[in-house]
Amino acid sequence: MVNKKCTSITILEMLCKKWSLFVLRSLSSNSTRRFNELVSDLKGISPKTLSERLKELHRFGVINKEAFAEIPPRVQYSLTPKGKELVGTFKNLDNFMNKWEKN
Repeated sequence: MVNKKCTSITILEMLCKKWSLFVLRSLSSNSTRRFNELVSDLKGISPKTLSERLKELHRFGVINKEAFAEIPPRVQYSLTPKGKELVGTFKNLDNFMNKWEKN
């Protein structure tokens, strides 16, 4: 029996949380986004849920969080190279589905 959780399970658990994929999609189509821009992009997400997803995605290393020492404070989010590669894997899944859904 393996004690360590499989890494593919770990990432799937993170991605299966509501709004995670939508956050990644928004960041992939825009180089950087501020919190309120993400709230506007993601119709229906609560600020609390967005904050939780951003923290989780940041901890996992797929998004950057850049805080600027300004008044009012400014924080920008963007994809890391790891995040860009992860989003690229979604294109592979899309290609797979396009190929096989016709059969």
